[in-house]
Amino acid sequence: MKSAAIYARFSTELQNEKSTEDQIALCRTYAARHQLNIVAIFEDKARSGASVFGRDGLMQLMDAARQNLFTVVIVEAFDRLSRDMEDLAGIHKRLSFQGIEIQAVHDGTADSILIGIRGLVGQMQREDGAKNGQTTVSAEPSRRVARHRRGSTTDR
Repeated sequence: MKSAAIYARFSTELQNEKSTEDQIALCRTYAARHQLNIVAIFEDKARSGASVFGRDGLMQLMDAARQNLFTVVIVEAFDRLSRDMEDLAGIHKRLSFQGIEIQAVHDGTADSILIGIRGLVGQMQREDGAKNGQTTVSAEPSRRVARHRRGSTTDR
């Protein structure tokens, strides 16, 4: 049975604190289905995927990878690792060099093509969000209204 680490991340304080818990639960289910033994869990809460800086959980994962503590990293989606093409490709390259696979619950095992595509899509989504305004949630508890890109509103 291969040893695995789980990595989970959510980006802003406006997101649900349970987001990483939900990601970890999905990854645990995936690990059980694929007979992977989870030996470590790393997470970053309220940290953007735009950069690897300030992401202690990711840095701890990379340190543990250098110590060969696992052979697989499980994520819900590749953009949990990074929403920057260069960073995602670099993480994949370093882990691959260590003989460590990245497996995403929704995409399977990473290869260079998949990482390139997912890195591009993640970065484009991040840049589009920054250009058009991030989702914000009204502070008024009685009217939970989310304001999305281009000024549209929807009730939550």
